[in-house]
Amino acid sequence: MDTAWAWLILGALLILSEFFMTGLVAIFFGVGALLVGLLVAFGLLNGLAEQILVFAVLSVGTLLFARERIKIWFRGKVSERWDGDRNLIASRGQRVTVTRDFVDGIGQVRLSGADWKAESIDGDHEQGTTVWVIGNQGITLTVSRERPEQSSASTG
Repeated sequence: MDTAWAWLILGALLILSEFFMTGLVAIFFGVGALLVGLLVAFGLLNGLAEQILVFAVLSVGTLLFARERIKIWFRGKVSERWDGDRNLIASRGQRVTVTRDFVDGIGQVRLSGADWKAESIDGDHEQGTTVWVIGNQGITLTVSRERPEQSSASTG
């Protein structure tokens, strides 16, 4: 039974190490060790060579066949484009696309791959149209059909 505990402890340590080495590799070796520990505890594996062979096959097998499928679970929802964190004040003059129809001057636009609440100074806009950022109030963008003039005061 001591061998079973050694495999179970090794498995737990490998799984915990994934928190520090986030390559999503150690967890598969941890699962392999846990499974070998259970097989040893139930008397299905006896010799050390047999245990190491089953550990290697289970670990590498799960790594090869499951890693890509499981990595998808850890990916966030991202857009097709990322320009990094952008200062909203520096966004003045940027062209944006309306992603939700404006009703009573309120709608939603996409800037740098993220959707933003927006207010229009010149009426409602339909989804898919292009408008220009002319300012912001907090995290709400102010938009217009007309591109704002670039003044030398805002660049310097």
